[in-house]
Amino acid sequence: MPNTFCNYLSNGYTFDINSTSKKVKIKPCCHWLGPRLELSANIKSDRALAFESITDWTDSCRNCHVLEKSGHQSLRQTGPTWINNTATSDPVSIDINLDHECNAACAPCGVMSSSLWYKEQRKFDKTLVKLHVDKTSVDRAINKIVSTVCLDQVRYIKFFGGEPLFTDTHLKFLVHVPAPEQVTLHYTTNGSIYPNAETLAMWKKFKTVIFAASLDGVDEQFDYIRWPLSWPKVSDNLLRIKNNPDIWNVLFRVEFTANFLNAYYFDQLETWVKDNLATNNYGDTTEITMHDCWGGTWDIDKMPLAIRELVLKKYPVTHPMHTMVANLAPPTSLSNWKNFTETWDPRRKNNWKTAFPDLVEFV
Repeated sequence: MPNTFCNYLSNGYTFDINSTSKKVKIKPCCHWLGPRLELSANIKSDRALAFESITDWTDSCRNCHVLEKSGHQSLRQTGPTWINNTATSDPVSIDINLDHECNAACAPCGVMSSSLWYKEQRKFDKTLVKLHVDKTSVDRAINKIVSTVCLDQVRYIKFFGGEPLFTDTHLKFLVHVPAPEQVTLHYTTNGSIYPNAETLAMWKKFKTVIFAASLDGVDEQFDYIRWPLSWPKVSDNLLRIKNNPDIWNVLFRVEFTANFLNAYYFDQLETWVKDNLATNNYGDTTEITMHDCWGGTWDIDKMPLAIRELVLKKYPVTHPMHTMVANLAPPTSLSNWKNFTETWDPRRKNNWKTAFPDLVEFV
């Protein structure tokens, strides 16, 4: 039976690779903050001790706890959507996070999650050690996963990156899924790559494909945050997918990560979605999901009090952005962020003041 506190603790499997040992590691979900387990023949008994015995909030589950306390839906609350009353602890929900090859170096991201970020940093720091795994290690990891865990109960597979459409990792895994017609796929993508013919053919075998585009703004805000991607190209890709009659099972989702500057401009993204991507071609609604940026240079907690006042005035109390900003901790230092802009804006031929003109006087 599923864990009654959180279904992911019993039937969620998030796979990644230790960059040093190249061994496959496992945790119950992508938000888990606790230690990971090594994937082995004993994984079921190991999971029973480490994950399935949890019955209440722990430090490892802090991400979901914070979201729920602030009134937002957490991953824990969505578990029943994918995980039914299966009698086994086999995976029902799977996350694949095996490589970090990416064609973007987004401002809030870094070398741990983007190969392009590593290449950019390496230009100025030749001592920087590459932590990403090679293609051979990824292939071995896939073979390890499909030979160790039973995929018969899988109903939901989510691909992370890097950029999942930048490599064929997703295709190499999907050929092993025994009942694709029962499975929903979920891609967290930057939207810059239109799916190739092999991908489109693979998608037709599956029940549903959730195309979750990470859009942290539109126009200048997008181009700045998602460097070197281009908003016109990304928005064109989304509309191209929507208008392709041969792609009949794709649902759109927009993922917005609110940082201390782009939060003010969230309404512009809402308007674009409403005017252009409110549904797919079959009337299925596009969901906009909001997350707070934390753990780095662009944390939303860095938002100066003056900008918080602007945001709270702009968005009604019923709006999730109002709720998020109203519950922020006291502002933290902008020194690291200023170092970032002074270093990277000239190298990227960017200017944060041009991207966020309404907020310059308050920073």
